[in-house]
Amino acid sequence: MAKDQKNKKTTSNRFKVIEWIYANLPFICFVCVLLLVYIANAHQAEKKVRQIQALKKEIRELNYQYRGVKNQIMYGSTPSQVADKVKKMDLKVSEELPKKINIKREKK
Repeated sequence: MAKDQKNKKTTSNRFKVIEWIYANLPFICFVCVLLLVYIANAHQAEKKVRQIQALKKEIRELNYQYRGVKNQIMYGSTPSQVADKVKKMDLKVSEELPKKINIKREKK
C-alpha cells in the first residue's frame, strides 16, 4: 500500500509541475525570445568586430601603398630626375631667362 501512495504522490507532483509550466508558459516563451535576441546580438557584435579589424588591416596596407607612391612621385619630380627624363626626348634645359610679353590695350 505504501507503494501505491508513493506512486500517487509522484504522479500528483508531476501534474502540479505540468500545471505550473502551462500556467507560466507565456513567461517561459518570453524568456526564450529574450535569449534568442541576446544570442543574435552577440553574434552581430562579433561579426562587426571582425569587419572592423579587417578594415583596419586594409587601411594600414593602403596607407603603406600611399606613402610608397607619394615617395616615388616626390623623387620623380626632383629637377635632376626631370632633366634625365627630358634628355631622353632630346629636349634641353634653357639657359635663358623667360621673356615677358606686354600687350597694350587701347582705352575706349
